Amino acid sequence: MKYLGEINTIGKAWIMMLKEILNNGKVTLYNGDKERKIQEIVGTSFTILNIMDKDPIIEKYMVKEEYEWMENNFTKLGKVKELHNANSYASRLYNYMNQKNQIEWVINKLKNTRYTCSATITTFEPLTDEKYIPCVSMIDFYVENEKLNMYIYCRSLDFGSKAYVNLAMLYKILKQVANAINIEIGSMNLTVKSAHVYQKDMDKVNNILSDIQKYSKE
Repeated sequence: MKYLGEINTIGKAWIMMLKEILNNGKVTLYNGDKERKIQEIVGTSFTILNIMDKDPIIEKYMVKEEYEWMENNFTKLGKVKELHNANSYASRLYNYMNQKNQIEWVINKLKNTRYTCSATITTFEPLTDEKYIPCVSMIDFYVENEKLNMYIYCRSLDFGSKAYVNLAMLYKILKQVANAINIEIGSMNLTVKSAHVYQKDMDKVNNILSDIQKYSKE
């Protein structure tokens, strides 16, 4: 596992991961599929600090369709046809297995026991998940130094396409929980098993990094 350190803002963390993948990643096949080549780093972690509601890097480089698709995934209950009709993240978080609002449960747990070590939720629905296993796998909330931090385990994140939206949506959940228990927002701490970029997105990624480098010199 390689720890990449602390970095300010989601946008800067996204760019850091793109650089890391392009500089140190290995070309492989995603799930052994010859039609889906990726450049991948296995085993990374990093911490995001000073997160903003409107991140200038994301605002500038996001793809509207990508952002809206993932935002819907995190905010609308129901099935996602592009993911083998699996349940959306919203369903998994707010209506888990049609039985439990996990975000409400976390809020109540932290209200009752502020310094609990077990304010932990999952997106896995093992009784029904078959063809699709969610990328954002486990989310843990922990109060440290009177701030609410989020610890996230991801089995896989596609940094060339939707990972920046995953991070933005996770921040919104962190903010929702922090506001509900009346505490300051701390950090987002991520562990990512497979951080990758699809070959089909390489031109887009290189253009973003080239523009970032040009902008930083001005």
